[in-house]
Amino acid sequence: MPFVLKRGDVMRKDSLFIPKKGSLSLSINAIVILVLAITMLGLGLGFTKGMFAKFSSKLEVPEPDIPATAEEPIVLGIGDQLTLQRNKEAIFSVNVYNDGWGSDASIQGSIECSGPLSNLEAVTAPQTIPPGEDRNFKFIIPQTSTTVAGTDICTLTFTDGNLPVTKQITIKIQ
Repeated sequence: MPFVLKRGDVMRKDSLFIPKKGSLSLSINAIVILVLAITMLGLGLGFTKGMFAKFSSKLEVPEPDIPATAEEPIVLGIGDQLTLQRNKEAIFSVNVYNDGWGSDASIQGSIECSGPLSNLEAVTAPQTIPPGEDRNFKFIIPQTSTTVAGTDICTLTFTDGNLPVTKQITIKIQ
């Protein structure tokens, strides 16, 4: 017997089952959008984390704005303390003034520590500094030299092979 509703009749919920296909497709669409959103969020976070890891793997100390003078022939732009991150490569700059102590010969820079950082190695390139002028030396401390945490007093030395000019600095590896 067919079921026919007449005007004014009230249909009860349990009297007739009507499938609702629209709600099922809506939930599938919602699940697909949710999965895509989570995937895109994960990709974005992975990219951001990768970029920060790339940038933080090398610590660079800004170049000194203060020129070296005859009164202060060796100048670090950050004062006399250098703070480095453990297991990270570091780059820093030193301004050096030649007030006649070095000829036009090649001047070499070096760094030497005596305490817990005695194995600290630094790489720099020699430069020619005419008397009365200053130049910027860049130092690279490789990652292998920053494995030990600690604080040490180190000596920066610049020489042309004859008379060295030195300055003591504090290096802290944390």
